Amino acid sequence: MLYLIAALFGSILPANQFWKSPDDGIELFIETNGLHTGIIMPIRSDVYDWSHLVRPEHLDDPSGYGSHMLVGWGHAGVYRNTEHWKDLRFSDAASAIFGSDEVLLHIYHLNYPQAYPHYRRSFKVSEAEYRKIVDAIKARFVLDQGQRPIPSPGYGSRDLFYQAHGHYNAFYTCNNWTSDVLRQAGIRTGIWTPFQGGVMRWFLEAEIDN
Repeated sequence: MLYLIAALFGSILPANQFWKSPDDGIELFIETNGLHTGIIMPIRSDVYDWSHLVRPEHLDDPSGYGSHMLVGWGHAGVYRNTEHWKDLRFSDAASAIFGSDEVLLHIYHLNYPQAYPHYRRSFKVSEAEYRKIVDAIKARFVLDQGQRPIPSPGYGSRDLFYQAHGHYNAFYTCNNWTSDVLRQAGIRTGIWTPFQGGVMRWFLEAEIDN
Protein backbone atom coordinates (compact mmCIF):
# COMPACT_ATOMS: atom_id res chain seq x y z
CA MET A 1 0.00 0.00 0.00
CA LEU A 2 2.84 2.41 0.81
CA TYR A 3 4.43 1.56 -2.53
CA LEU A 4 1.21 2.38 -4.40
CA ILE A 5 0.75 5.62 -2.49
CA ALA A 6 4.36 6.63 -3.25
CA ALA A 7 3.82 5.76 -6.91
CA LEU A 8 0.72 7.95 -7.02
CA PHE A 9 2.44 10.97 -5.51
CA GLY A 10 5.66 10.39 -7.45
CA SER A 11 3.67 10.35 -10.68
CA ILE A 12 1.82 13.61 -10.03
CA LEU A 13 4.70 15.64 -8.56
CA PRO A 14 6.67 17.20 -11.44
CA ALA A 15 10.36 17.30 -12.14
CA ASN A 16 11.38 20.14 -14.51
CA GLN A 17 8.07 21.80 -13.73
CA PHE A 18 8.48 24.79 -16.04
CA TRP A 19 9.52 22.88 -19.18
CA LYS A 20 7.54 23.57 -22.33
CA SER A 21 7.63 21.70 -25.61
CA PRO A 22 9.17 23.99 -28.26
CA ASP A 23 7.05 24.89 -31.28
CA ASP A 24 9.91 24.15 -33.65
CA GLY A 25 11.76 21.08 -32.45
CA ILE A 26 12.34 17.38 -33.01
CA GLU A 27 9.14 15.37 -32.76
CA LEU A 28 9.26 12.39 -30.43
CA PHE A 29 6.53 10.16 -29.02
CA ILE A 30 5.82 8.36 -25.76
CA GLU A 31 4.10 4.99 -26.24
CA THR A 32 2.67 2.35 -23.92
CA ASN A 33 1.39 -1.17 -24.44
CA GLY A 34 -0.34 -1.08 -21.06
CA LEU A 35 2.71 -2.44 -19.24
CA HIS A 36 5.90 -0.97 -20.71
CA THR A 37 6.55 2.58 -21.93
CA GLY A 38 9.13 3.65 -24.48
CA ILE A 39 10.38 6.64 -26.45
CA ILE A 40 9.92 6.86 -30.23
CA MET A 41 12.71 8.67 -32.07
CA PRO A 42 13.70 9.17 -35.71
CA ILE A 43 16.44 6.77 -36.73
CA ARG A 44 18.10 9.55 -38.71
CA SER A 45 18.08 13.23 -37.83
CA ASP A 46 20.41 16.21 -37.97
CA VAL A 47 21.30 15.57 -34.32
CA TYR A 48 22.05 11.83 -34.42
CA ASP A 49 22.00 8.85 -36.78
CA TRP A 50 21.15 5.59 -34.97
CA SER A 51 21.79 3.43 -38.03
CA HIS A 52 25.38 2.62 -37.04
CA LEU A 53 24.11 0.97 -33.84
CA VAL A 54 20.66 -0.27 -34.85
CA ARG A 55 21.27 -1.94 -38.21
CA PRO A 56 18.83 -3.32 -40.81
CA GLU A 57 20.72 -6.62 -40.89
CA HIS A 58 19.93 -7.19 -37.22
CA LEU A 59 16.37 -7.99 -38.31
CA ASP A 60 15.49 -11.34 -39.90
CA ASP A 61 13.85 -9.31 -42.67
CA PRO A 62 15.72 -6.02 -43.21
CA SER A 63 12.70 -4.63 -45.07
CA GLY A 64 11.13 -4.16 -41.63
CA TYR A 65 13.69 -1.46 -40.81
CA GLY A 66 11.78 1.74 -40.09
CA SER A 67 12.02 5.51 -40.26
CA HIS A 68 11.61 5.58 -36.45
CA MET A 69 12.29 3.28 -33.53
CA LEU A 70 10.53 2.73 -30.23
CA VAL A 71 13.07 2.22 -27.44
CA GLY A 72 12.41 0.82 -23.99
CA TRP A 73 14.57 -0.68 -21.25
CA GLY A 74 13.59 -3.36 -18.78
CA HIS A 75 13.97 -6.70 -17.01
CA ALA A 76 15.03 -9.44 -19.43
CA GLY A 77 12.58 -12.10 -18.24
CA VAL A 78 9.61 -9.76 -18.10
CA TYR A 79 10.45 -8.26 -21.48
CA ARG A 80 10.94 -11.56 -23.29
CA ASN A 81 7.94 -13.32 -21.77
CA THR A 82 5.44 -10.53 -21.08
CA GLU A 83 4.34 -8.65 -24.16
CA HIS A 84 1.03 -8.00 -22.33
CA TRP A 85 -0.06 -8.12 -18.67
CA LYS A 86 -1.83 -11.47 -19.16
CA ASP A 87 1.52 -13.08 -20.04
CA LEU A 88 3.26 -12.16 -16.77
CA ARG A 89 4.81 -15.17 -14.99
CA PHE A 90 5.33 -15.33 -11.22
CA SER A 91 9.03 -16.17 -11.54
CA ASP A 92 9.69 -13.16 -13.77
CA ALA A 93 7.67 -10.87 -11.50
CA ALA A 94 9.57 -12.04 -8.41
CA SER A 95 12.94 -11.52 -10.09
CA ALA A 96 11.92 -8.06 -11.24
CA ILE A 97 10.68 -7.04 -7.79
CA PHE A 98 13.76 -8.20 -5.88
CA GLY A 99 16.23 -7.03 -8.51
CA SER A 100 18.25 -8.30 -11.44
CA ASP A 101 21.14 -7.20 -13.64
CA GLU A 102 19.64 -9.15 -16.55
CA VAL A 103 18.22 -6.24 -18.52
CA LEU A 104 17.53 -5.50 -22.17
CA LEU A 105 16.81 -2.65 -24.52
CA HIS A 106 13.74 -3.32 -26.67
CA ILE A 107 13.62 -1.66 -30.08
CA TYR A 108 10.60 -1.77 -32.36
CA HIS A 109 10.75 -0.34 -35.89
CA LEU A 110 7.99 1.95 -37.17
CA ASN A 111 7.39 3.94 -40.34
CA TYR A 112 6.35 7.57 -39.88
CA PRO A 113 4.31 7.07 -36.68
CA GLN A 114 1.27 9.16 -35.82
CA ALA A 115 -0.06 10.08 -32.40
CA TYR A 116 -3.00 8.21 -30.84
CA PRO A 117 -4.51 9.56 -27.58
CA HIS A 118 -4.72 6.30 -25.69
CA TYR A 119 -1.29 4.81 -26.29
CA ARG A 120 1.04 7.09 -28.31
CA ARG A 121 1.49 10.79 -27.58
CA SER A 122 3.56 13.34 -29.46
CA PHE A 123 5.82 16.04 -28.07
CA LYS A 124 8.75 18.11 -29.34
CA VAL A 125 12.17 18.69 -27.85
CA SER A 126 15.02 21.05 -28.64
CA GLU A 127 18.21 19.77 -30.26
CA ALA A 128 20.08 20.14 -26.96
CA GLU A 129 17.41 18.11 -25.14
CA TYR A 130 17.46 15.44 -27.82
CA ARG A 131 21.24 15.09 -27.55
CA LYS A 132 20.86 14.35 -23.84
CA ILE A 133 18.19 11.73 -24.59
CA VAL A 134 20.45 10.12 -27.20
CA ASP A 135 23.43 10.05 -24.83
CA ALA A 136 21.38 8.45 -22.05
CA ILE A 137 20.08 5.70 -24.33
CA LYS A 138 23.42 5.04 -26.04
CA ALA A 139 25.01 4.48 -22.63
CA ARG A 140 22.66 1.53 -22.01
CA PHE A 141 23.89 -0.55 -24.97
CA VAL A 142 26.31 -3.37 -24.17
CA LEU A 143 28.92 -3.45 -26.95
CA ASP A 144 31.14 -6.33 -27.99
CA GLN A 145 34.89 -6.08 -28.61
CA GLY A 146 34.19 -4.60 -32.04
CA GLN A 147 32.02 -1.89 -30.45
CA ARG A 148 28.89 -3.48 -31.89
CA PRO A 149 25.60 -3.98 -30.01
CA ILE A 150 24.41 -7.52 -29.28
CA PRO A 151 20.92 -8.18 -30.72
CA SER A 152 18.53 -11.07 -30.14
CA PRO A 153 15.02 -11.84 -31.51
CA GLY A 154 12.00 -9.89 -30.29
CA TYR A 155 8.27 -10.60 -30.45
CA GLY A 156 7.96 -10.39 -34.23
CA SER A 157 9.59 -9.36 -37.48
CA ARG A 158 9.98 -5.65 -36.68
CA ASP A 159 11.43 -5.68 -33.18
CA LEU A 160 14.61 -6.79 -31.40
CA PHE A 161 16.16 -6.95 -27.96
CA TYR A 162 19.69 -5.70 -27.31
CA GLN A 163 21.84 -6.56 -24.31
CA ALA A 164 21.90 -3.62 -21.94
CA HIS A 165 23.49 -2.15 -18.83
CA GLY A 166 21.61 -1.46 -15.62
CA HIS A 167 19.86 -2.95 -12.61
CA TYR A 168 16.11 -3.49 -12.54
CA ASN A 169 14.06 -3.68 -9.35
CA ALA A 170 10.72 -2.62 -7.92
CA PHE A 171 12.05 0.89 -7.35
CA TYR A 172 13.62 1.30 -10.80
CA THR A 173 11.30 -0.16 -13.42
CA CYS A 174 11.06 0.15 -17.19
CA ASN A 175 8.74 3.11 -16.66
CA ASN A 176 11.10 4.76 -14.18
CA TRP A 177 13.77 4.45 -16.86
CA THR A 178 11.62 6.21 -19.46
CA SER A 179 10.96 9.12 -17.12
CA ASP A 180 14.60 9.17 -16.00
CA VAL A 181 15.85 9.62 -19.58
CA LEU A 182 13.42 12.48 -20.11
CA ARG A 183 14.06 14.07 -16.71
CA GLN A 184 17.83 14.10 -17.29
CA ALA A 185 17.19 15.95 -20.56
CA GLY A 186 15.22 18.63 -18.70
CA ILE A 187 11.78 17.48 -19.84
CA ARG A 188 8.86 17.63 -17.43
CA THR A 189 7.71 14.31 -16.02
CA GLY A 190 6.88 12.75 -12.64
CA ILE A 191 9.61 12.42 -10.02
CA TRP A 192 9.00 8.66 -9.63
CA THR A 193 6.92 6.68 -12.10
CA PRO A 194 7.04 2.90 -11.65
CA PHE A 195 3.84 2.39 -13.67
CA GLN A 196 3.08 3.32 -17.25
CA GLY A 197 0.20 5.63 -16.36
CA GLY A 198 2.52 7.84 -14.35
CA VAL A 199 4.61 8.41 -17.48
CA MET A 200 1.81 8.84 -20.00
CA ARG A 201 -0.15 11.41 -17.99
CA TRP A 202 2.53 14.05 -18.60
CA PHE A 203 2.13 13.90 -22.36
CA LEU A 204 -1.46 14.85 -22.80
CA GLU A 205 -1.61 17.85 -25.13
CA ALA A 206 -2.77 20.21 -22.38
CA GLU A 207 0.02 19.06 -20.06
CA ILE A 208 2.68 19.66 -22.72
CA ASP A 209 1.46 23.14 -23.67
CA ASN A 210 0.91 24.49 -20.14
